[in-house]
Amino acid sequence: MAKTGMERLKELEKEIYKCIHCKACRFAYSGEPSKNGIGEFAGKQGTVLYEGMVDSCPAGIEYGWEAFWNAGKIWIARSILSGDLEFSDEVRDVIMPCITCGQCAAQCENKIPTVDIIESLRAACVESGVSMIEKHELVDRLVKELNNPYGGKAEERFKWAKDAGLGKYINNKSAKVGYYVGCTASYRQIEVATATAKIFEELGIDFTLIEDEVCCGSPFFRIGAVDTAQELMRKNLEAFKDLETVYFSCAGCYRTITIDYPKWMAEDEKLPFKTMHAFELVSKLITEGKIKFKPNKELKGKVVTYHDPCHTGRHFALDMEQEMIKNSKNLMFDMRKVNKAIDEWFEIPRVILRKLEEDVGIKFVEMYRIKNNSMCCGAGGGVRAGYPDFSLRTASLRCDEANAVKADILTTECPFCWRNLSDANDLYNHGMQVMGVLEMISTYNLLDKSNM
Repeated sequence: MAKTGMERLKELEKEIYKCIHCKACRFAYSGEPSKNGIGEFAGKQGTVLYEGMVDSCPAGIEYGWEAFWNAGKIWIARSILSGDLEFSDEVRDVIMPCITCGQCAAQCENKIPTVDIIESLRAACVESGVSMIEKHELVDRLVKELNNPYGGKAEERFKWAKDAGLGKYINNKSAKVGYYVGCTASYRQIEVATATAKIFEELGIDFTLIEDEVCCGSPFFRIGAVDTAQELMRKNLEAFKDLETVYFSCAGCYRTITIDYPKWMAEDEKLPFKTMHAFELVSKLITEGKIKFKPNKELKGKVVTYHDPCHTGRHFALDMEQEMIKNSKNLMFDMRKVNKAIDEWFEIPRVILRKLEEDVGIKFVEMYRIKNNSMCCGAGGGVRAGYPDFSLRTASLRCDEANAVKADILTTECPFCWRNLSDANDLYNHGMQVMGVLEMISTYNLLDKSNM
């Protein structure tokens, strides 16, 4: 039997009561306040960026009131469990404008899984009978009708592949490797899907695009529509069950299928396939000396920075941390082991960027807040759909940090981040080019095939 939101919330009760309301979750670099950075830098919204302990919660920054910061939401969860508070439209309107970026969990010294708690709280709210906000009801209706939240037709899901001459990979029966494209790359950021599939082809990978692919369910796990999310989960598990490995280009889809599916499946169920992001594959092949890039005059000297998507970055790091602590038999657990594993995870996409710097001639420069401390792009947690202005203001704050290091190109490896950062870049006149890392490799034809 699949779990309900309230069941998940009760499972997390001990974690909820670990919160001592210290508010360290409010700040990035709370454990490293003396970190050198950019100093003062005025952003496009009149915000002044600075170094030191920086406010890190997008909802807290946007709304200001205590309940919108993580510590307030944990207090709400505690009050729901104790019966001191009942779900209502007012409670919903406080817990929903949260991007579930996980920055609060990254800063928490008590290692509280705040994202799990907030998502379970939302699910319990929906189950209690409180209606979702109007825009979330719309995407929920669309995905039930069309298996994607964008309103795209099923027969057009892989139109990008046919247009790019990659139609032979649709339902490729000989392949044991699948490419799960996701809705955003299929219906919106087709550049990401096309670039990823072309790189697979150039690398000689026999892969398949599964025609029965549907939305991964990520938006619905985030907004509390767990029944919808689990129905989508069942469809995907059935569609991909015969594959050995499934690759991803979407950070949200990767996180959802790898981390969320097992949490919402029955205890005796396991994923029937291995999962891997495309950037992991490319990074691995670079490390093994199997991939080199060609010099490029257009890119030479361009300052390139990298935005860590929350889904492939912090959410995987936090899950890794929770698993290592859970499996430890020593109460005096050495956090240096966790920190080392997390840093190695965050280095994977940076292997690609440093190789591009070495071979192509770009100048890779990091923003002030990176890796586990990265500022969110503002798109996740149902916020882009439900609160678009807030979402884009958050993305602009992240673009400010890229402007501060004089970036010509802001890269990421998530089509949802790509969309939000690109829209904010245009709306607030940040003056950069926004690209996916693999998109940049494919667009500029950077793979050196003489080495393959």
